[in-house]
This record gives sequence, C-alpha cells and structure tokens, in this order.
Amino acid sequence: MTAAQPPTTTAPGDFDLDLKVAELKISGFTTFEDLVEPEKIDRVREAFMPRLERLKARESHEIHPKERGEVRAGKGRQQFVNRYTMHIPWEPPFSDPEIYENPVVLAFLERYWGTDDFHVTCYHSNNPYPGSEYQPWHRDIHLVTPHVGLPICPHFGVKFPLVDTSEENGSFEVMPGTQYLADPDMEKTYNDVLLRGDFPPAHRLNLKKGTFWVQDPRTLHRGTPNRSDHARGELVICYSLPWFRTSTIEMAKAEYEKLSDRGKAMLSRSSIVQP
Repeated sequence: MTAAQPPTTTAPGDFDLDLKVAELKISGFTTFEDLVEPEKIDRVREAFMPRLERLKARESHEIHPKERGEVRAGKGRQQFVNRYTMHIPWEPPFSDPEIYENPVVLAFLERYWGTDDFHVTCYHSNNPYPGSEYQPWHRDIHLVTPHVGLPICPHFGVKFPLVDTSEENGSFEVMPGTQYLADPDMEKTYNDVLLRGDFPPAHRLNLKKGTFWVQDPRTLHRGTPNRSDHARGELVICYSLPWFRTSTIEMAKAEYEKLSDRGKAMLSRSSIVQP
C-alpha cells in the first residue's frame, strides 16, 4: 500500500515563517489563511456534523465534568450550555494528510522549536450551538512552570473552523500576550479579573473557512455566544515535544499503515485499537 502524501496546495515559502513565529511569541497566536481548500473543509464538516449531532442528542440532558463514550462512537460532553466537545476519530476524511501533515504547519513548528522531533497528541473539537454563552476566560493547559513564563511552549493546538466564524456564530476571543503569566495564585481568577479590571481589548478571531490558527495553549481565550442558526464547529490537532506528556491518538492498524514515514514518526505514540 502506498503511503498517503500531503498535497502541495500551499508551501512554506508562501508565508513569512519568521514573522509568524514572532507573532506567536508576542501575541500567543498566529493565523494562516487559505491553508486548505474550503471544499475539503466542507467534506470534513459533512462527516463531522452527524457525529456531533448524535453526541448532542446523547449529552444534551446535562452538563458533565468529564467526556464520555468511545472515540469512534462519539467521545465528548456538554461542557457548558449548548457547547459541546468531541474527540475526532482517526479515519477519512479527518485523517487527511493535508490537515495533520500540512507542510506549512510542520515547517512553522520546526522553525519555532528548532527540531522536527515532535508528535501529534490529540484530535479534538469545540462546538458552540445556537444559544451558547460566553466561556470563562481560560487556558488550555495547566501551569507547567509556576513563577516562570517559559519562552518556548512545548505544546500547541493547531485549530481550524469548519465554517466562516464571526461575532454572530461565536468566534473566539483571545487576550494577546498572556501566555507568559505564571503566577499560580491567579490561575483560578483570570475570568473574574478580566471581567472586572481595566485591560486592553481582546482580539476577535473572525476566520475564513480554510484558515488554520496556531494557539499557544497558555494564552487566555474564550468562546463567545452563538447567535446564529448553525453550530460553529472547530477542530484542533495538538502537537507536542517528546518530553511533554499528554493524551494519545487512537487509530486502527490499517490507518497507521497508510501514513507516510513522517506521519508514522509523528504518530508513533498512538494507541492501536481494533477496528
């Protein structure tokens, strides 16, 4: 079987990667527009929404502190009112190498970390439905080094929306430059402090379908209310340095065998499960 190779719709030379690294280091996030054709994102959404709808039907009766279920059948939860999380199964069309092995994303991470030795460690989603409200301001990672704001983060979420995002359907807000905060006494008070204090305005991430954005998970951010008539699905693939232990990807052996050599290296810590 021939291993899948990522298409070359975009190339690292299409972007100023040094500038993008600087944006990430200064602001805690950066965006790559038009990274994947919208038609491919539409195919992902067509496969994704029925799964999400089934999870919503199962979980809508309660907000639960932990995700439930099996990945292939829909592992997730209602995190807040009308806001659902769900793991993504490693199978087509979600396992398209143009998504997880995108040459621009990999070149960017290599430029930031100074190495090509990193792993894919999660595939997840955040999905506000109509009627969802503001999330609390939060981080997506625990405080790794109390009192020390690491200049290099060992773990990133690379996110891509399945629809154009806007104020109407609940696009994300981020508070730039907060990734270096490392005071453990503040970790549980960010939402209260940001809502009551006088701070620069948050940055709203209104993104076109086909855009990927790289988030330093330490950067404070929040989901906003979805006032539209549709769910605002967004998927995230996590990349981590080898020493940073986090979750693992589940996949069937047949899916692992389809990977390129680079894909097998990045997903070498995956759990092989029976189909």
